[in-house]
Amino acid sequence: MRKHHNKLFYGKYTHKATFNWPWCGFLYPTTNEHLKDIMYSEEFFNNHYFSDNIIKLKKYKEDIRRLALFILTHKNNIKFRLQTPMGIIYGPQKIVKEFILNFWNDWDNLITVEKKFSKVLEKDTVICNRLPHKKYQYQIRLKKDSYKKINDKKRYNLYQYLSQNKDVSLIAGRGLKKWLSGEKNSYPEGYFYITEEKYLTPIYMTIQDQIDKVIKFVKI
Repeated sequence: MRKHHNKLFYGKYTHKATFNWPWCGFLYPTTNEHLKDIMYSEEFFNNHYFSDNIIKLKKYKEDIRRLALFILTHKNNIKFRLQTPMGIIYGPQKIVKEFILNFWNDWDNLITVEKKFSKVLEKDTVICNRLPHKKYQYQIRLKKDSYKKINDKKRYNLYQYLSQNKDVSLIAGRGLKKWLSGEKNSYPEGYFYITEEKYLTPIYMTIQDQIDKVIKFVKI
C-alpha cells in the first residue's frame, strides 16, 4: 500500500516504509560492532532464540545478516525503528526503494511526502498557506537586551526605515513601535515584518548584531 504525507519525516526524509520482520529486534543494540558480529560471527547464532515469538534465529540468519548489512551501509542517511514484529525505514526515495526491492516479500507499506512539501527546510523557515498579512516573507525579532545596546541614532534610523517604507515593512505591536520611535526607553516583546529578502539589507547594516532571529515564511 502507498499513501501520501504532508510533512517530512524527522524534518528531512521523504519516504517511510514498513516491513514485517518478526526477527528484527535481534539486531539491537544497533551499534556498528553488534551489526558486524551478526554479519560475520557464526557463534552468534548458536543457541540463540528470540524469546517473544520463540523463533529459532538460524532459520532467519540470512535475512538478519542482510538487514544488518543494509543498515550498516546506509546508517548515516536513514532513520530506522526495529520493533518486533515490525521494522520501519525512513529515508530518501532511492535508499528506501533499495530496501523495498531487497525485502520485497516482507514489505508492508509505503508513505511518501507530497512533492510540494518535499523541500528540506532551513532552520527558522515556516511553511504556510498564507503569508503574514498576505505579503510579508520575513519576521525579525530583536534580542531581549537590545534596548540597552542599540543607541538612539541606530534606533531612530531603524524606525525611520520601517515607518517610511510601509509598503515593504510592518511594525507588529504598539509597544515596540513606541520604543523604536523613542517614546519608551525599555524594549517590550515584539517583532516587525519585511516583504522581501532585499529589504533586509538596511536592517542588517544598522543592527545586525542585535537581531535574535529572522523567520522566513514559505507559501505553498
